[in-house]
Amino acid sequence: MDDERTTPTGDRYDRTQELIADLRRRAEDCDDPREKANLQRSADSLVRLAAALRP
Repeated sequence: MDDERTTPTGDRYDRTQELIADLRRRAEDCDDPREKANLQRSADSLVRLAAALRP
């Protein structure tokens, strides 16, 4: 049986987690409050989208 991480679903999950972590890191390091809020909202939206698309 295939490992979940080698399936397309597993790859998408891994990439989504990387994107969420990257957006959160960028928000942490951001000095502009508006940009920080935008990055945080983007990360939160991606979390909700990933949860909605979960099989």
